[in-house]
Amino acid sequence: MTEKQCEICGAEIAGLPQRIVIDGSALEVCKGCARFGKPEDKWSPVPKKMVPVARAFTVRRPRPRDHFKDLVELDPEFGRKIREARESLNLTPEELGARIKEKAALLKKIERDDISPEDEVRKKLEKELKIKLTDQVNEAKVKSGSRSRGLTLGDIASIKRK
Repeated sequence: MTEKQCEICGAEIAGLPQRIVIDGSALEVCKGCARFGKPEDKWSPVPKKMVPVARAFTVRRPRPRDHFKDLVELDPEFGRKIREARESLNLTPEELGARIKEKAALLKKIERDDISPEDEVRKKLEKELKIKLTDQVNEAKVKSGSRSRGLTLGDIASIKRK
């Protein structure tokens, strides 16, 4: 018998998992994460044999092992790097904006870390300033945990506290 893992935090569940519903999705979770949802209602208004075809489940094929190879992670110091590179070339935000066909106000917000640059803008900045703003993400970084438990909901979602 294999141990179940919490679908939010990835921890092994001792005993029976608790089934909760968060935003319409039923999850099997540990006791610690059960507080984030409501207990699943056992009663279903539509009998299973009468579920419309549009709601029927489809079988998903597993993703290839290299599905993280194209992901990039933005450097946390991107704003400082962009500002320093621009200043080293003696450019104002307006001059840089004209070169890469973007507004100076956008560049100022990116330099202050108010917003993250979209991929298209990031690539233009990297090319024009001759800097690197990203790191390649490998699967070990994405897993962010011990062993090979895989990606869990807690790894990618932030949970709002009420």
